[in-house]
Amino acid sequence: MDQLKHISCGIKGLDTILGGIMSPSTVLIAGSAGVGKTIMSLQMLSNASKNGEKALYIPITTENPEKLKLYNSTLDFYEDSFEVHPINRQLAEKDPLTTLIEIGNILESIKPDRLVIDPITPLGYGFIEQEKRRFFYTLDSMLQERNMVTFLAGELLKSDIHNSVVSHLSDGIIYLTREDRNSRADHRLEFIKMRGIDPGKRSEITSHKYLYDINSSGFTVYPPLRPMKEINLDDTQVEIGVPGLDSMFEGGLYRYNSLLVAGVPGTGKKLFGLQFILQGLENNEPAMVITFEDTAHQMILDSKRIGWKLEEYINKGLLHFICTNPNQIYPAEHADRIKETIETNNIKRVFFDGTNHMEISIPDMLELRGYLYSITSYLKSKNITSLFTTDIAPADCPGNEKIDISSIMDSVLILHNSKARDRRYMCVTKSRGAKHKRSIKEYAITESGIKLRTDTLI
Repeated sequence: MDQLKHISCGIKGLDTILGGIMSPSTVLIAGSAGVGKTIMSLQMLSNASKNGEKALYIPITTENPEKLKLYNSTLDFYEDSFEVHPINRQLAEKDPLTTLIEIGNILESIKPDRLVIDPITPLGYGFIEQEKRRFFYTLDSMLQERNMVTFLAGELLKSDIHNSVVSHLSDGIIYLTREDRNSRADHRLEFIKMRGIDPGKRSEITSHKYLYDINSSGFTVYPPLRPMKEINLDDTQVEIGVPGLDSMFEGGLYRYNSLLVAGVPGTGKKLFGLQFILQGLENNEPAMVITFEDTAHQMILDSKRIGWKLEEYINKGLLHFICTNPNQIYPAEHADRIKETIETNNIKRVFFDGTNHMEISIPDMLELRGYLYSITSYLKSKNITSLFTTDIAPADCPGNEKIDISSIMDSVLILHNSKARDRRYMCVTKSRGAKHKRSIKEYAITESGIKLRTDTLI
């Protein structure tokens, strides 16, 4: 062994966080039952085998090999090409020394590049603590002799890890947990220990809990959405799409701006957002609509009624939708889909329809603000012009409304229904980095979209 090297973990999102796993190394994957230790292990082995590594799986189990194979084959990612050598769990508990010899013989026979032993908890079970430590020191010496990556899965709670001899022998410790939140369970991953990672990133990586998901398609970790490292803001101005409105922003929005359009239901927020998107599409700017109430098909049909043919832009690959039920949304996955769509399609405009719907999946207001802040910061770093909408309580006069997320946005536009005169008004209450006209303008929802009225005095 000349030097350490980084190799792929084989888990989506994990390589993004760590930059790969160090080889050779021994990593403990710890957590209670049902948090995904085995699925994570099998996915890493499957992907390693697909990439040409010699992979070995040693399950400590009471199940017969055929039944074990049937269960594993239900996983979409499962690759049947890696070696599987089960060891009887009862034997491992009663006669650990024989088990140690058996593991050694298997390693000598296969000579793997990547190994998983799952779980390691039964190994040395019959020993007193001093003998158990000696047993694991011997196992560690056996593993250190080989130039490979070893993952040891263990049913250990966080409080048990520091008292376990395995944690002292491991180069890295990944802890998986399940947190119940109202009607949804969140899975979180944290790195209690990870040798060999970039020292500049160590504190950031080991102090954060990362959301992850497990299903038949595999194990996915969601890195937090962060702005691009190199930020060069484009301060050219773009048209919003509503005739006359650009003048209220002294020529339009800066390309990197986020605009919040707030109003009670029925003030035309969704129409406003689609008009903003259409303006970009007509200039061949790839765009994305994020919505929680409507399907893409419904928005296309609604747009047809006012003469907007969105389907043409979908067919050209310019318009993309992310439509999600807010009751079923997984915020970390949602942010990941937004990022992937943006980077795959070079998106220039984003319409995020209904930030208030996110309260269903993120009921904690501080956490919701953090989520929206991460979205707006990322969009700004990519010089993407974005428009967000939100419902607010009615006010007597436009501009007096209280909006919790206004501080996150670059610009804020209030839409207001006047009960007394049955008219609609708008006003700009915020425009960061630019002068804006604080006058109140009357607007109308017409058959061809939103228009500012010039035939009235306010």
